Amino acid sequence: MLRGGGHIAELRMAGCDECAVNCLWSAPWTTADPGDLNFSPLVEQYGSDATGKFLATYTGHALCLDIYGLPSPQDAARGIPLHGEASVLEWNLEPTARGCAGHVDLLAAQIGFEREVSLAEDVAVLFSEERVENRGRSPREIHWVQHLSLGPPFLAPGDSSIQASLDRGRTWPLGYEGHERLRDDAIFAWPLAPSAKGGAVDLRQPFERPGFGFIAAGHVDSARQFAFIAALNFRLRLALIYCFRRQDFPWVAIWEENCARTTPPWNGAAQVRGMEFGTTPMPLGRGAIHELGSLFDTPVSRVLDPGGVLHARYLAALAVIPPDWREITDVAVGSIGLALASHQNSGPIAIFAPGLDVFLKGDGET
Repeated sequence: MLRGGGHIAELRMAGCDECAVNCLWSAPWTTADPGDLNFSPLVEQYGSDATGKFLATYTGHALCLDIYGLPSPQDAARGIPLHGEASVLEWNLEPTARGCAGHVDLLAAQIGFEREVSLAEDVAVLFSEERVENRGRSPREIHWVQHLSLGPPFLAPGDSSIQASLDRGRTWPLGYEGHERLRDDAIFAWPLAPSAKGGAVDLRQPFERPGFGFIAAGHVDSARQFAFIAALNFRLRLALIYCFRRQDFPWVAIWEENCARTTPPWNGAAQVRGMEFGTTPMPLGRGAIHELGSLFDTPVSRVLDPGGVLHARYLAALAVIPPDWREITDVAVGSIGLALASHQNSGPIAIFAPGLDVFLKGDGET
């Protein structure tokens, strides 16, 4: 976890030489911590002040708080960047017995944020607990999104697939700078979204059309207590799983940039798939998302009263999969850990982590 922006920059499977790749996306451009001397020049190079600040730090799993998308002109004038302050501030990090604790104060938003991550003892599972506090004198509408980003070498075209516990979605209404893969503002059933050129796009298959990109809102299946995102590379026989409570994060924003953006720092060379789980379905910013009110009868933000506190827990896990698996169809959370299922002939595989369900419920420690 980086001090600059608090990004979770790498997740690797220890003790597995052939699959010891970083399963999170690494920015292919130069980044810097906000306190570094070269941070401001990178911000200038990478776009407007609001966008450039985020891109100058962005890698791996980022935090969007307390807005998701571009700030309003008034907020931008106050120095609030794309996706909020949390990802462009220096965090205070301290080691713990099994991991790391970090906290950061969002001064403009008057929000305090804490995250504690810890590793399981014998399996590749990372536990994360987060806390958001409104330190202002007025109620605060917040967007709280885990900007999970995946890409090569782990998520690679032809070698990978993605599944999530979603039931339906809605495509982004604003195109993709002339390179949109999906039809604008369309309702769809997961995983098939309407293509801008006719037909359907299977959102489980990453990076199929170089030169195009898209954004869509994915609605977490309301019948599930625990939601999941599962990505696998069947050439590496490696899977990355995220699990979280639906009541905390009922949305997964799906974003793909596939060598479409040619301006710095993208330069027509970046491949990244966002599976961004959170309180808010799309990165439309506070004003536009507020106009939605709700989507699919599900709130699109959370409200914190003065002095109010919200908690959320989620986990990430890595697993070696059977050689015939090409997708993960389901992830079940139980008292002994996770059970991964596939359509292939092999039976389910388990990630043994007793107490994992108790942790996710927030009823106690693991």
